Amino acid sequence: MQDITSYFTSLAAKRTFKKHSILLYQGEVPQMAYVVVSGVIKVYSINASGEEQIVTFETPGDLFPSPWIFGKASHTLYYCEALCDSEVLQMPRRELIAYIESHPKAQSSLLDYFAGRYTGLLMRITALEQSRAREKIMFTLYYLLFRYGKETRHGIFTVGIKLTHSVIAGLVGLTRETTTNELTKLKAEKVLRYTTHKYAIDKAKLERLLGEDSFDNISV
Repeated sequence: MQDITSYFTSLAAKRTFKKHSILLYQGEVPQMAYVVVSGVIKVYSINASGEEQIVTFETPGDLFPSPWIFGKASHTLYYCEALCDSEVLQMPRRELIAYIESHPKAQSSLLDYFAGRYTGLLMRITALEQSRAREKIMFTLYYLLFRYGKETRHGIFTVGIKLTHSVIAGLVGLTRETTTNELTKLKAEKVLRYTTHKYAIDKAKLERLLGEDSFDNISV
């Protein structure tokens, strides 16, 4: 994604959005493609009961809304809202596609980018299909580690998003109370530490609890 991000930096318009600002509404036909420069964009839907269901987060370097950009949808599939004060670069889709088509390095970078996202989404699906709250939370932590984590100490990955228990509950599909209870247990088991919404996860300990040795060779 570096080549495309650099292109946006030099030619695209820059916009800032305050926390809770809506960038795109579900069902809206976008006017621009976006790349996140700083901050976090929350992508979500609202179910028939009026409950928010978080799909993913767009973080620095992420391109969205990709289904519309690459012609797989005629409109925005989800709401896109600034989780915190955020800065994005915006550009007409036609110019972005023309740039990608004329730059093989950008195509290679995009392939690597979407392969990583696909791997992360498989983990996300695995988390959602678990029947027990504990497993849902643990697999979701693994997804967050893979998708947004940075190794700050040997084997310890810090998730670069400020996550409240309510946000994690919306990501997992559980109540805030259940989510808090399970996170507290995992904290007591020293699988993770969290302060001021920053989560540090011990990858090896999490893998042992999950009983998953197939994940330990995934490039994070």
